[in-house]
Amino acid sequence: MKKFSPLFFLLCFTAALHAQQEPVILENANIFSGKRLENGEDIRQLDGNVKFRQGNVRVWCDKAVQFLRSNEIELMGNVKVVRDTVTLTARKGRYFGNEKIAACEGAVKLQSKGVTIYSEFATYFTEQKRAEFQKNVRVVDSTSVIYSDRLTYHEKERKSIAVSNVRIINPSDNITMFGEYLEHFDSTRYSKMTQNPRLMQIDTSANGEIDTLAVKSIVMESFDDSSKKLLATDSVMIARGNLSARCGFVRFLRAADRIELYTSPVVWYNENQVTGDTILLYLEKNRLKKAFIKTRAFVLSQSDSNSADRYNQLSGRMIELTFKNNKLQETKVERNATSLYFLYDDNEPNGANKISGDYITMTFDAGKPNTIYVRSGIEGQYYPENVVLQDVKKYNLDGFFLQENRPTFYTVFPKKENARSNK
Repeated sequence: MKKFSPLFFLLCFTAALHAQQEPVILENANIFSGKRLENGEDIRQLDGNVKFRQGNVRVWCDKAVQFLRSNEIELMGNVKVVRDTVTLTARKGRYFGNEKIAACEGAVKLQSKGVTIYSEFATYFTEQKRAEFQKNVRVVDSTSVIYSDRLTYHEKERKSIAVSNVRIINPSDNITMFGEYLEHFDSTRYSKMTQNPRLMQIDTSANGEIDTLAVKSIVMESFDDSSKKLLATDSVMIARGNLSARCGFVRFLRAADRIELYTSPVVWYNENQVTGDTILLYLEKNRLKKAFIKTRAFVLSQSDSNSADRYNQLSGRMIELTFKNNKLQETKVERNATSLYFLYDDNEPNGANKISGDYITMTFDAGKPNTIYVRSGIEGQYYPENVVLQDVKKYNLDGFFLQENRPTFYTVFPKKENARSNK
């Protein structure tokens, strides 16, 4: 086959496409040939170090077929499309000159401003600065890795919209968020999951055991900037070892190791159930250290495993709980403080004590009440066993409500689904 000079190629293509505002210009090829198809369309076949240009778009490949009438180019082998700071590579593709669109497939890779995207198929809209990806999509940026079935990347906003089987992983905190629809902004390090969002964090506790946090809600937002916070909204469920919770809204402050629960929060810790308008949890090395319950604060715990209907209870305007080695160590109740605790003599029920005052401080031994201090406005009453036995529930404090919907890890991640997520 006869070889032609690059100047000849340039003249041919410029003449054929002169009517276009921004023609597709051939800048290089080792071998050139042309023919007319049965439908009357002229094509140019190019082989070896092929390079095209259209405005600020550059296209490279090993082989190409140029369709002059439709202004399309079939690209084969080591395809590369470059526009400004964006580089798209693939095994093969097609460039649509009229629309300035590149459709690629096979080992697709797009790089742009600290973001790298991999997939099997991609369509790059060079004028709109938008790229759409399908099948085995993976996005790696400054703070996270995203996996999904489909994804749209908006170059100007550095925004990714991922759809179907979405996972976003934060390697620094070992946090993975799951869902079906994600909006992620690399420039602000903000992510929002709005379809079936769940979160999992696998960590190691102080004693070396695996400690896993599981969270589920209707909407989940992550801020991986200096605030290092996570927001979960509506029907929130939390499970982490012997700590569980439900509420309408929760704020995780990861840098401060604090969890803030709002909108009808309920927290379970070991045998304790805690309710109030607002609950603040302070952790240390993944263990609960302190809990503050504000307004309509109520704490209950089963008094003895052999007395299923008897619960020690505390209520007040504010309650502070202090924990040590996973056991409740001290409780402080402020304003309108009331305590009900059941007594035992050699493990046999022996009535109940009800005490109220402005302030109550209770210490615990192995999680059981040990000593109690009451200050100001003190009132107390002892109920003998023969009276309590007639109707135990009658002596429960105002606000007593035993919640039976304590979530577990498998409430958030059912066993079959969890097995698929870990593949």
